[in-house]
Amino acid sequence: MAFVTRGALRIYSIDDKGNEHIVRFALEGWWICDRESFSQLTPSQYNIDAIEDCDLLVSTNEQLNQMKQLSPTYMKFTSILDERHYAATHRRIQAYISYTGEERLRDLMNTYPQFLLRLPQNMIASYLGLTPETLSRVRKQLMEK
Repeated sequence: MAFVTRGALRIYSIDDKGNEHIVRFALEGWWICDRESFSQLTPSQYNIDAIEDCDLLVSTNEQLNQMKQLSPTYMKFTSILDERHYAATHRRIQAYISYTGEERLRDLMNTYPQFLLRLPQNMIASYLGLTPETLSRVRKQLMEK
C-alpha cells in the first residue's frame, strides 16, 4: 500500500483484447493499492503505474497490522479511510451502471476536477468507461450547453 506525497498513479487491468480499464487514480494525499490483494496476501489482478514522477510512502500488510495494534489513533484513522473508500467505490459503481457518458463526465468534473487538469484524456476516457472518441464528443456536447 502506498501513500502519495507527490505525483499521480493509476490502478488498472488489461482485458483479453489489450484494452486498459482504469479503476482508480491516486493524487497527493491519497492511498493506492489493490485492497483485496493487500489484505488477502494474494497476487493482484491489477497493475499500478505512476502517471507523473512520484514520492510515495510504502508499507507492507504486516507493517500496517503492527501499527493498528500499537496505536488506537491509527486504528481510528484506518477505519475512517475504509469508510471513505467504501463510499467512493459504491458511488463509482452506481455512476458506471446508471449514468450516461455525459453524466459520468459531469460527475467527474464536479467531484475530481483536478483529474481533468492533470491526467491524459485517454486515461480519463478509460476511467469513465468511454472510448477517447466518445469522451471528446461528450466534452464538446457539454461545452455547447
